[in-house]
Amino acid sequence: MVKSRPTPVPRAEFDAVYRRQFGFVWRMLRYHGVQPAAMEDAVQDVFVVVHRRWHSWDRERAERSWLFGVVRRVAAAHRRSAARHQRRLQRAPVPPAPSSPEDRVASRETLAAMGEALAAMNEATRTAFVLSAIEGMSAPEIAELTGAKLNTIYGRLRTARITIAAELERADRSES
Repeated sequence: MVKSRPTPVPRAEFDAVYRRQFGFVWRMLRYHGVQPAAMEDAVQDVFVVVHRRWHSWDRERAERSWLFGVVRRVAAAHRRSAARHQRRLQRAPVPPAPSSPEDRVASRETLAAMGEALAAMNEATRTAFVLSAIEGMSAPEIAELTGAKLNTIYGRLRTARITIAAELERADRSES
């Protein structure tokens, strides 16, 4: 079975829709709760979807009606992502600022232990951990990004957490 290539999106038509509807898309995203810091990304996401779905656009529907549906879905995804990020921030422990020289040394030792734990991991495990713990991505997002199976990502995250816990415990024992 030979797959046919999709016909390219007419550049001039796409550019014209972009110019005509940019302001509308911006306003609708804002009205749908997308935060100002995420607006540029959200607008880009809308027009990426428009470009990708160009040939599924029913020309009988008004241009803005079709765009409004895309905007609603993109805005919802951005709100979910922002809410998930806020939940992660709220759960993340915030270490108190070291007040004494001993506390500062302990903080440096903990960071050094974390660095050693990360260095001990293979690249795939370290990547999964960094994307999860630092970038705040979910396991399905990491799987999609890396091309690995979802269960593989869960396994890598579990391995990373075990490695870090063991290294921190070892560092605590050596301090005592």
